[in-house]
Amino acid sequence: MQAAISGASAGDNNGAAATIALEGLLAAIVANLATAYTAMFASRMGASSTQIGLVSSLPQLFALAALLPGALLFSRLRDHRRPVEIALIMAGLFYGIAGFAPYFNNNLRVWFLIGMVALANAPIALYNATWQNYFSNVIPPAGRNAAYTLRTSMTFVAGVIIVQLAGIILGSATSDLVRIRIYQICYWLAFLISVLQYLVLRRAPQDHTAQPATGWRDLLSALKESVRSRPFRTFCLISLVMHSGWYLAWPLFFLTQVNFLGANEAWLSYIAVPGNILIWLTVRPWSRFIEKHGIRFTLVIGCFGLAINPLLTAASAYLPAGWGLPALLIFNLLNGLTFSAFQLTVLQCLLEVVPPRYKALNLSFYTTLLLLANTLMPMIGVQIFNALGADLRAMTLAMAVSTVVRLAGTILFYWRWRTLRHEPDCGKRD
Repeated sequence: MQAAISGASAGDNNGAAATIALEGLLAAIVANLATAYTAMFASRMGASSTQIGLVSSLPQLFALAALLPGALLFSRLRDHRRPVEIALIMAGLFYGIAGFAPYFNNNLRVWFLIGMVALANAPIALYNATWQNYFSNVIPPAGRNAAYTLRTSMTFVAGVIIVQLAGIILGSATSDLVRIRIYQICYWLAFLISVLQYLVLRRAPQDHTAQPATGWRDLLSALKESVRSRPFRTFCLISLVMHSGWYLAWPLFFLTQVNFLGANEAWLSYIAVPGNILIWLTVRPWSRFIEKHGIRFTLVIGCFGLAINPLLTAASAYLPAGWGLPALLIFNLLNGLTFSAFQLTVLQCLLEVVPPRYKALNLSFYTTLLLLANTLMPMIGVQIFNALGADLRAMTLAMAVSTVVRLAGTILFYWRWRTLRHEPDCGKRD
């Protein structure tokens, strides 16, 4: 057996899962403090709609540039937990620096914020890719659904608490100056909690799983392995379609809520928090559904829920004054019913098909594809909106484009499930 994980016993798997779940809770707190209100923070400092689009896309460009070189560098470390630790603490440091953005002049402060958040996203991308590799090594396939369910459940708890508290505090602020100060505190807290996250991760098992030494020459070998693996190649392409439709609408949701529905920070939290609570409540039911029906079929259901969300959001803007935001809250609850199905299965489906020899690099290739989509699609969404007139009709058409692409991804995942329905499914329990 290749793996040589310290403390590798059956009983240790439960302890590892608990520690990884707690680390995920802290990671979610950092992410929500530093990114949940970034667009609104930039808006309060005078950001344009183009800059709002860059809040979503530019960080992905930085992550894209750093991912493969970083993955090659980190692959040389003997303990595969170490890259995760380095990446998360680097991201926390950049978030802390981002809190100083308001001290710059009016022409620079929005760009400084966008720049620091973009720089932070480079180690975040490395964190995600190296964490996936680490998780797949220390948690065996039979235990992944339970372990990932526990972690996912805790991350949604963090989302509920942090977004609600921040929304209430920001909504009760008496001026934009006070709100900007609160945003600064959120970024500085994100750095402090990232240090705590680092300390918790240090308690998780080390991972000395044997993997081939990698350099730039090995990159081509790993790429060939990825391309030749039909299951991995198919999953990557379908996932790319689905995520492209998802990313396209990210800045459009914010623009709809703020520009057409008049939401402030408090309403943003009112809309987000009930949905997150519902997501949290449905994590375990969807986990049991996975055990009965498998990860591939459950992923199709999760994708369908994501597909209808853009048009529901746009529809709320056509309701009478005073009805739009409450309706959007209800529509967000509908989306929350199936989001856990997507969240719990997309990673497990990936780990089921990733070629094992250069696993860390193959996971980085997949992440690179998604980062490329996440770099381009938010700006494409904003450009479609602006090109069509930047009014409500334009927003509706742009949301419709997102829905069509998401539905295409859903249909392709359905086709994949139908093709593989008689194949073993690592999520099912007999």
